[in-house]
Amino acid sequence: MNTPVGETIELHIGRRATTLRGGSVGDEAIAVGTDELAETVLLHDPPSALEIEHAIDRIEDALTASGLRHGDRGDALVDDPPLHAMLGWQGGAGRASREDVERLFQDLAAALPTKPVFLRDVPAGRVAAARLLILRECLHHLGFQGVRSLTPPAH
Repeated sequence: MNTPVGETIELHIGRRATTLRGGSVGDEAIAVGTDELAETVLLHDPPSALEIEHAIDRIEDALTASGLRHGDRGDALVDDPPLHAMLGWQGGAGRASREDVERLFQDLAAALPTKPVFLRDVPAGRVAAARLLILRECLHHLGFQGVRSLTPPAH
């Protein structure tokens, strides 16, 4: 696995906030989390296009308010079993490019209540959708090339 050049930062997507640790950001909290989005914006499963847009706006507003800027970053490092499963990482270890995460987002955006295509092998839900949206927006707006597991590969 080729590791992208640039600083790596730990990313924790929490219930009420998202935190970053390491690199040039030090320790930073972004005031948006999975439960907050699921309870106030993503009211349907799968979420409607309008709900997705509102969630993206909320995440972008929180990123702007944090003062964090786009940078030349490598991968965001995550230790998040639900996210690992969403990304299809066996044994909790893996890497996904920003484009891989974007494809998963496109699945979410294309999902219909009568024909869900999002998270085919993982239970869908509003919290899972919120987790994916937060990850996607952090990758795009903060300049991460992808996301990688903090979990060491199983031998």
